[in-house]
Amino acid sequence: MKKGEKLVQRVLVSGYYGFGNAGDEAILIAIVDSLKKLKKNIEITALSADPLKTREDYGINAVLRTNPIAIIREISRADLVISGGGGLLQDVTSNRSIPYYLFILYLAKRLNKKVMFYANGVGPVFREMNKGMIKLVGNMVDLITVRDEQSKNELENLGVAKPPIIVTADPAFVLKPIHDERGYSLLNELNISLAKDRPRIGVSVRPWNLNKSREIIAQACDYLAKSHNADIIFLPMQYPNDYYESLEVLKLMKESATIIPEAMDPRELLWLCGKMDIIFGMRLHALIFGAMNKVPLVGLAYDPKVEYFLERVGQLSAGKPGDLDLISLCNLLEKALADIPKNKKILQEKREELKVLAEENAKLAVKLLEEKR
Repeated sequence: MKKGEKLVQRVLVSGYYGFGNAGDEAILIAIVDSLKKLKKNIEITALSADPLKTREDYGINAVLRTNPIAIIREISRADLVISGGGGLLQDVTSNRSIPYYLFILYLAKRLNKKVMFYANGVGPVFREMNKGMIKLVGNMVDLITVRDEQSKNELENLGVAKPPIIVTADPAFVLKPIHDERGYSLLNELNISLAKDRPRIGVSVRPWNLNKSREIIAQACDYLAKSHNADIIFLPMQYPNDYYESLEVLKLMKESATIIPEAMDPRELLWLCGKMDIIFGMRLHALIFGAMNKVPLVGLAYDPKVEYFLERVGQLSAGKPGDLDLISLCNLLEKALADIPKNKKILQEKREELKVLAEENAKLAVKLLEEKR
């Protein structure tokens, strides 16, 4: 190394990347942008299901998340290993998530690397083996930030006591949307126009054993379209899964609606969410993107993380999808439309608060990276 040249420090980020989930991709963009903003001499590598696309999209290094040799090599090279945000530590969607993500962190600690949970969501955790693994690895890592108070409580209840647990916010709150010119050009390419004189209702659904609830969601969309002359726009956050689920709801509707027909990147979706008058949906990051744009929310809490977020930003919850009642849901949507000015004011305050907390994640990561052992 030449005299005066700064030492490059390497960060490895582990998460649910490369699967086309806009929420998790938003988290990765936010981590990369935040770290690079604070520290120029940094090299970031992500574990991804699609390393080529991750490298092309974000300008970082990426290796296949299922390649053990590549993973071990990158851990060995890293100065800091990050468990990168999102609901990685839960066993509702899969029993494989917790062992996979924690083994990477365990191996990193065995190789004497600095390790951080970066704004993780934690829970629900039902299996005793998974609880034990979280306690073991959680007490080994150097620093933990979580995206909500409930995640902190979950870790403490599981016996994680050694590293500091700091409540911050979802990393996505630091993202910026694309500019209007690019956004409207994109919609034009997709042959989609946004109504100028009608309420725009953004709808986010995902596959989740909706069964009877699917019909109630369709009827609620019909109600808004008919009673308010509303423009119903389905916003797939993970393509094609959410696109096909949106199609299933649309088939049950009597009124017309629009579905975004192809995958959009997180900054594009963030921009589009900002053009809605309210967002009614299941996906956490559809609701987060709405809140970032001061768009009032009605959430469907398929997972406790959705309920926690709605409480934190003072927005309406329709409860669990399986418990939906059409009349109650329509009343909630009416209330959201009637209270738009009040809710925009609430979300303005919450957005600024959560953005500061989201930025704190990167500051703490850089501080940990620079600390001498």
